[in-house]
Amino acid sequence: MRYAATIFLVALTGCSGPQTDAKMQGLYESKKEYFSALVTGADCHIEKNKILWRHYVTKSNTACLGLLAKVEADGIGVDPISEGIMVFPSSRNYSSHRKGYIYSAKALAPLYPSLDEHPTGLQPYQMGFKQIDEKWYITYEYAN
Repeated sequence: MRYAATIFLVALTGCSGPQTDAKMQGLYESKKEYFSALVTGADCHIEKNKILWRHYVTKSNTACLGLLAKVEADGIGVDPISEGIMVFPSSRNYSSHRKGYIYSAKALAPLYPSLDEHPTGLQPYQMGFKQIDEKWYITYEYAN
C-alpha cells in the first residue's frame, strides 16, 4: 500500500504544470544581473539553431553554465521565429504546457496579462508572451 501511495504522489508532482508568472518574475527580478549577463555578456556564445544545455560542459562554456545555474535554467538558445534569446528554466515536471524566458530587442506578440492559464486563442506550438521588463518576456507554449 505504501508503494502505491508513493507512485501516486510522484505521478501527481511529476505532471504539474509550469511555475506561475509571479514566481518566474520574482526569480527574474532577484537574479536580473545574471539574466542580463547571459544575453549581453561575453560569457555565452549562443549559436543559431543550437541550444546550449547545462549538462554539456566544455572549457569554453564553463562561465555560461555557471550563469545558467544561477538563474535556475537548463539551457539557452536562439528562438528561430522571434530571433530572441530563450532561457529554458530547470523543470522537474512533464507537462504539455511549457514556460520560459525570452530576451528580444524587438517587440513580441501576442501579449497576455497572465500566462498562468492557457491564453484564449493561442494555438498549439504558438508562443504567447507576457512582458516583465523592457526586453524580457515570459513565454508560454503548449503541445496539443
